[in-house]
This record gives sequence, C-alpha cells and structure tokens, in this order.
Amino acid sequence: MKFEGLKAIAIVDGVKGLLALCLALSVNSIAKQDLHQLAAQVMQNWPISPNNYYVNLLLTFVEKATQQDHILVISISLMYACFRFVIAYGLWHKLRWTEWFAFISGSLYIPFELYAIYQTPNLVNFSVLLFNLMVVAYLYWVLKRGEKALLMTTK
Repeated sequence: MKFEGLKAIAIVDGVKGLLALCLALSVNSIAKQDLHQLAAQVMQNWPISPNNYYVNLLLTFVEKATQQDHILVISISLMYACFRFVIAYGLWHKLRWTEWFAFISGSLYIPFELYAIYQTPNLVNFSVLLFNLMVVAYLYWVLKRGEKALLMTTK
C-alpha cells in the first residue's frame, strides 16, 4: 500500500516542529535582555503612541514576565517540537503507532477550532478547521485500510 499523503502530513508536522523550535530559540534570545527596555526601543522606532491601550497592555505584560515564564515557554516549545518531530519521522517511515498518535493529536484540536469559529467566524478559522478535518479523515482512512490489510494477512 502506498500512502503518499502520510509524507505530506509528515512534512507539515516537521514544519510545525521547526516553528516551535524557532519560538524556543527566539524566547531564549530575548530572555537575556531587559524586556522593558526592548519594548521601549521598539516603541521609539515605530510611530506608536505610548497612550495606546495595547501598548500599555504589552508593557504591563513585559513587567510581569519573569525568568521562570521564559523557561516555561522554552520548555513547552521544545517538548512540542520533539513531539512533532517524532510524529513526522514516524509518518514518513509509515510507523503504525505514529499514525494513531497523529490521528488522536489531530482530533484533539477540533473542539478548540470549533470554539475559535464560534468566537470569531472568519475564513482563517474555517480554513484551519477544514484542513485539520481533511488530515484527520485521511488518517482515519489510512488506519482503517491498514487494519483491513492486517486482518487479511492473518487469515
């Protein structure tokens, strides 16, 4: 059986892993800097009013951010990247357990995507849900076909 779609899903998961890795590296690089000073420099370089609600919200967030918050974000990002790289490797090499893993993890996102559509119905949210539903449906098909092939070989 050829499941070329698994390689496409593996590439998408690999890209997700790379993005999570980039996030971890970015947070690590700015964690060593004074975030309040960095935010002030950004505001000086861009024509942003210091009285803006979102600017004040950002400055409040930056003041509350601690070193432990950075470590938490970096740790979660690295774990997520590892998770995505393992799934990508397994799907690329057609490992059965990663097919199940990808199916379950993709299915877990659906309620959150539906909630995002409920909160803000827009084209992006609908597209993300549709893409995820297509991936989950394809993985279900792969799992069912693989199960049938396994039953036929044992008879």
